Amino acid sequence: MVKNKKTVLIVDDETDVVDFLERFMNRFNITVIKATGGEDALDLYQQYLPDWVFLDIQMPDKDGVSVLKELKKKYPKSQVIMITGQDDKKVKERARKYGALDYILKPLDLMELSQKVKKYIL
Repeated sequence: MVKNKKTVLIVDDETDVVDFLERFMNRFNITVIKATGGEDALDLYQQYLPDWVFLDIQMPDKDGVSVLKELKKKYPKSQVIMITGQDDKKVKERARKYGALDYILKPLDLMELSQKVKKYIL
């Protein structure tokens, strides 16, 4: 029996972060869809319906919390982990209020990232 391959949408305006996460996900045989902005992320989510989303909070075109709110409104079962460069308690609380399951801080820590992937995705 073949297990279904998981798909993750990675959304971050920093392409090096997106590329890093893509390489990391490939280690776990996870298919990656990449977006560098909020509007693009919403379009790609609708097109591919990925299993999970790693979503940056601060982006120039549309912030991650706004994207999260829209995703959850249209796709209530969407699974989202926020990515943030600032350890801001209020922002984390807002993200959780709108349905984010967890968050991870930049710079990305391999051990923490691995734990999140194993806990939520695999």
